[in-house]
Amino acid sequence: MKIKSFTISPGSLLTFIIVLMSLSLFILRINLSLSYLPEIGGVSINVLYGIIRLVSGSDLYTNPEFAPFPIIQYMPLHFHIVAFLSKVIGINNDVHNMMALNRLFCLLIDLITVYLLGKTLIHSFNLSKNIAWPLALIYFLSIPSIIYGRVDNLYLLFFMTTLVFFIKFTLNESTTEKDKKKYLFIAGILCGLCILTKQTGIFLAVFCSIYLLLYLKSFRQFFFFGGGLIITLGISLLLLFPESLHLVKLNVIDGVKNGINANWFFEVLLKNFFMKYSYILATGIFVSALLWKNYKNTGYVFVGAGIAWYFLTATATAFKAGSGSNYYLEYIIFSILGVALLIKSKVFTHPHITLFALILSPFFLVAAANDKGWGDIGLMKKAKKNYSNCIEVANYLKPKLQKGEWVLTDFHKENTLNLQLSDRALFPCREVALYFTRPIGVFHFKEFESLIKNKKIPYLVTKKGELLEVFIDVPLTQYEPDTTIGNFQIFKRLN
Repeated sequence: MKIKSFTISPGSLLTFIIVLMSLSLFILRINLSLSYLPEIGGVSINVLYGIIRLVSGSDLYTNPEFAPFPIIQYMPLHFHIVAFLSKVIGINNDVHNMMALNRLFCLLIDLITVYLLGKTLIHSFNLSKNIAWPLALIYFLSIPSIIYGRVDNLYLLFFMTTLVFFIKFTLNESTTEKDKKKYLFIAGILCGLCILTKQTGIFLAVFCSIYLLLYLKSFRQFFFFGGGLIITLGISLLLLFPESLHLVKLNVIDGVKNGINANWFFEVLLKNFFMKYSYILATGIFVSALLWKNYKNTGYVFVGAGIAWYFLTATATAFKAGSGSNYYLEYIIFSILGVALLIKSKVFTHPHITLFALILSPFFLVAAANDKGWGDIGLMKKAKKNYSNCIEVANYLKPKLQKGEWVLTDFHKENTLNLQLSDRALFPCREVALYFTRPIGVFHFKEFESLIKNKKIPYLVTKKGELLEVFIDVPLTQYEPDTTIGNFQIFKRLN
């Protein structure tokens, strides 16, 4: 009996590996989303705190200088959408379910973005599915765990949809003037939603405006884009910002003044991102240079300039303390579009792109598998027990608190206790408040000392066996051990 042999092309093998890794990552993210882990990314617990505020009927933005000293660093759209979904589903204030909802929402948004990217590569760049979908999945594999539960996912979806309509406007030569106006107006609306999700959406608005005004020299076309943008932002002032705009400024402008930190840039980005993704970054720059050679083609210029713009803005803002590799996701999206454009114009032929991808694939796949939360799997069982202890501590403390009294904890993202305590927990966004804004003098939190003096903080909570003696230069010697629950030790103020 003869056994039939079969062969598999290098391109097919690479596609299979990318799809398999993407599926593995999808399953991992489902498990992480449903877990009791308090944190799987970059202090996404702060985002969840803002959602809980809205679900409980409180304003999203308050003055960070006054108790409970919260800082909501981002624009409001993501918070309102997830809070609305929470109310519709009936989750209310169940912290674990809200945590899972927020993470699953972010995952769904990422999948939609990948789908839109793939469809754009197929329909606007005329790529075959065999090339388009692996390219789109490269974006999915590039998403760092730092944004698995933050506002960046929704922001990047609106970023991608804005580009979709700009590509329709600039690449399709048969587009009528009427359709061009419509595409630009819709792009303006989507860019406005981008800004309403995360402040960095302003970079997209500036880039598109420069492209229309300085390169195309068309105020008329800018009028339609700017019109959609201004209308969206104007309506949002009525619907999403019931608070004083001064309070919004304190949170989303002053609250992100983390200061410049060259050491942070070196450790977090240069060593852990640039070194691992150097081929991706270099490829984007190379692609941008090739596109700029065709500077008379408006589509080439838009994509090529977009790659350069987002490399420069990402690198410039990456020196801010608290920055992360997610700052380069817009650059990666533009770079994928640039590769697609070069394939479409046959600058990159199929054999060339396959050979290039095969050479780089081992480096990319190893980097893509890194820092995605695989190590958190072993922590899930312990996290569930810790979550139960947080509920016990919150249930113990809440009935003992009078109106205007607070609880001070000695941790934040390590567990969900501040979320369980809800509006009774001081410094619910501790890392932002104490490690960034206070040291550089953005906020001072002077009211904290008066709360101590006026006996408005009757309880402290620390890890078992630890004692919180000083907090933001205020001595805490007037507390004695009260009880221990799980790994938490509760201290009560002496009368």
